[in-house]
Amino acid sequence: MGANATTSVPTYVANEVLTAADLNVTNSGIPVFATTVTRDAAFGGTGEKTLAEGQFAYIEATNTTQYYDGAAWQAVGASGLTYLTGGSFTTVAAVSLTTGTFSATYRNYLININITANTVDSNPLHWRGRTTGTDNSNANYAYGFRGARFDTGTATSGGYGTGLTSGRLTFLPSPFTTGSVHATFFAPFSTAPTSYVSHATGRGVSDPEAALYGAGYFSSSTSFDSLSFYVGSGTISGTYEVYGYAIS
Repeated sequence: MGANATTSVPTYVANEVLTAADLNVTNSGIPVFATTVTRDAAFGGTGEKTLAEGQFAYIEATNTTQYYDGAAWQAVGASGLTYLTGGSFTTVAAVSLTTGTFSATYRNYLININITANTVDSNPLHWRGRTTGTDNSNANYAYGFRGARFDTGTATSGGYGTGLTSGRLTFLPSPFTTGSVHATFFAPFSTAPTSYVSHATGRGVSDPEAALYGAGYFSSSTSFDSLSFYVGSGTISGTYEVYGYAIS
């Protein structure tokens, strides 16, 4: 937590004696919070402001300024995509997004995954919704995808399925020289079914480069605050970024 971060937004009563610390908080401008969790906890308690339309907040975890519109927090100046989180991974079987990546601030989310190494040929890249740090492995996932080779235009191996314990984003050839996935998840935080569409490309040393596209869903009405992506066997290395689509 940075030097300017606060944990409450105080309100004062008549004739209350204010200390230097009180005035430092009051004069700090837009309140600074470490995460959206500490932001939400700073309003409505004893001696704290009631959250209302027009309130501003700065979030250290995502380096974003937000305002409250009376119903939800919105990103200031958002005209399209807002970067939320990202990172790199090396020789791992699975990657889990930070708890709270999905929230009421955004409805839909874009996830870019760049795979730089993959140890198993034709290895599916799976995903599972995640709530408070736990993957959901209920048999409510479905998917379908197809693709085409760049050199011949012929169809590549695809797949489909329903009633599964995980979804799929694509198949990945190995060994990689390039490989990426571009997926949009629709309303994962809402207590409703979650759907997604994905586009991917991959090229192996001995495999043809191909483009793949697909879609799927989680059919149960469940609120996810993050997700995991993983391979069925072996390990992957690469990077990822997550963005929120501005609501307005």
